Amino acid sequence: MQLQLLLALMAGASMPLAFAPFAFWPIALLAPAALIYQATLCDQTRQNFMLGFSFGLGYFGFGVSWIYHSLHVYGHAPAFVAGGLTLLMIVVLSCFIGAVLALFHRVKIRHPSIVNLWFLPLLWFSLEWLKGWVLTGFPWLSLGYAHLHSPLSGFAPIVGVYGVGSVSLLISVLLVKWKLEKAHLYVLPIILLGLMGYGLQHLEWTKPSGQALDVTLVQGNIDQDKKWRRDERLNILSTFWNATKKSFPSDLIVWPEVAIPGRQDELNQSVLLPISEQMKNNNSQLLTGILVSDIAKGGYYNSMIMLGEQTGQYHKRHLVPFGEYYPFRDLLQFMKQFIRIPMTDTLSGDDVQPLMSIKGVKLGVSICFEDVFSRDINLDLPEANILINTSNDAWFGDSLAPHQHLEIAQMRSLETERPMVRATNTGKSAFIDSKGKLMSETEQFKEQTLSATVQGRAGATPFIFFEKIQSWLAWIIILISVYFAYRPEQKA
Repeated sequence: MQLQLLLALMAGASMPLAFAPFAFWPIALLAPAALIYQATLCDQTRQNFMLGFSFGLGYFGFGVSWIYHSLHVYGHAPAFVAGGLTLLMIVVLSCFIGAVLALFHRVKIRHPSIVNLWFLPLLWFSLEWLKGWVLTGFPWLSLGYAHLHSPLSGFAPIVGVYGVGSVSLLISVLLVKWKLEKAHLYVLPIILLGLMGYGLQHLEWTKPSGQALDVTLVQGNIDQDKKWRRDERLNILSTFWNATKKSFPSDLIVWPEVAIPGRQDELNQSVLLPISEQMKNNNSQLLTGILVSDIAKGGYYNSMIMLGEQTGQYHKRHLVPFGEYYPFRDLLQFMKQFIRIPMTDTLSGDDVQPLMSIKGVKLGVSICFEDVFSRDINLDLPEANILINTSNDAWFGDSLAPHQHLEIAQMRSLETERPMVRATNTGKSAFIDSKGKLMSETEQFKEQTLSATVQGRAGATPFIFFEKIQSWLAWIIILISVYFAYRPEQKA
């Protein structure tokens, strides 16, 4: 068993190579196939759990190790606190993969006549969805993201990233069946799924709509240690404004998340109104990140506001645990003495908020972590014509995370068939087309502007509607599985 656990750990550790920046997607088929093959050799539920858990330790231990960097270097958490929280996250994520194999094995041994390997992709779909939902969710490195550049990407506008992951695991199952039964007939459905995905890539689910916009992104490359220092505020504003003046007359200029380090109410007269007048004079609009106070609630939002002839604002809905709020505040308040991240008492914006628009083109705005969740992006669809995401990926440093985050953003465009404008503080900022392809991108850790003409789109992909029912589908599969795994034995 020790050898099997080691092989599972090694297979899992290879998985991040299937994602950005490596993007060697065949690993996303082969590594799970190796795990499933090892699972067929185990006849105990506990052994299956440990196999999946070991796979997860390799998978997430390598893939999300950047969490330690963010907490220790930028959150100023002591090494033992940052290491402990990172390890806890890896263990929790690994338990989901262990649960997939354990639950599958439990159902299979009790109902061998009706359940076999074909059920595994459905269970994987359900547990991946659950991983993206529990405690607000962390769907980072979901299997489907690895197929952004594979033939299977054609399934994304229909079933989304979790569905693509399920199709991927189905191919892994077919590979295992091919190995176990020595039957070449399993090659045919593998080829057919690939051809089907490739064919779906060429379908147009939406259509161009409205006037194309000239858009400019400004990447300020502001060091995280300087961002909230008052003595650096003028330098920061100058960096963004000097780049902006060179970008006129773009229809829209986008600054990153909290590009203006302060609160709207204290900067309104001295900074925001003069900028707004300049935008009007140059027939342009500015969309920038800033904190917006809510006097009634006694707090503030992480927001994007529009300055110029048109005005509007968006308050971030989905907050980052420990980064923007403390979950279970009464129990975990003591963590504040270890993790020193500015602005960790943010209010959550309403699910339904008015869409900002320019020249009749409606913008679906999200901030940072929100683009990790299809359900958050889809709140603005199908009304939104263009997606805009702003972020401050400086927290990730020079790690895998900025590359993985950009890949996630590309999947949101592919699922919804909407172009995305993505502005970040340190990179990677990018223009993404409606098929999830990069039109252009910035270099990391460089002050840079990027411009493109962006054509909005109208209509809806099937996934926009499927996403509304996938939670029900996932719960049904989970509850049925648990029922058949643990229902009392029927007496003769």
